[in-house]
Amino acid sequence: MTLTQHLALTGLAAAALSPILSAPDLALFAAGGVLVDVDHYFLYMQRRKSLSVRGMFRYFSELQTIEKTISYVGLCAFHTIDFFLLLALLLFWFPQLGPLLAGCLFHFVLDLFDLRRKGIIFIRPFFLVEHFIRRRGKGYPWY
Repeated sequence: MTLTQHLALTGLAAAALSPILSAPDLALFAAGGVLVDVDHYFLYMQRRKSLSVRGMFRYFSELQTIEKTISYVGLCAFHTIDFFLLLALLLFWFPQLGPLLAGCLFHFVLDLFDLRRKGIIFIRPFFLVEHFIRRRGKGYPWY
């Protein structure tokens, strides 16, 4: 999904949650729903050795035209079950992070639906260990 789509859908979800969540909780939910995509920037920096935000958007825009030909895109660490388990563990000490986790999970579910719709649900790893296995595969990393 694009940043614009994530912003719009997260905004709609936050609006729907506004009667039951406080303003700080809504802000955390929205942050989790959008900022989880920071890992795409990390993937771009690793691949292109560049810090250009504009270049990152261009890179992933071009990726959308060829994504059906790629079996594995690489690690987006904040889109893994491991990351969500880590956030859930942090809830024991920082329960106020619950809306952040909810926003991240909301984002993840949106991505799953989008990837399923495109027929590429396994283009990203669901677990860190999966990445370490799949990165050994033929054709990785593609550029």
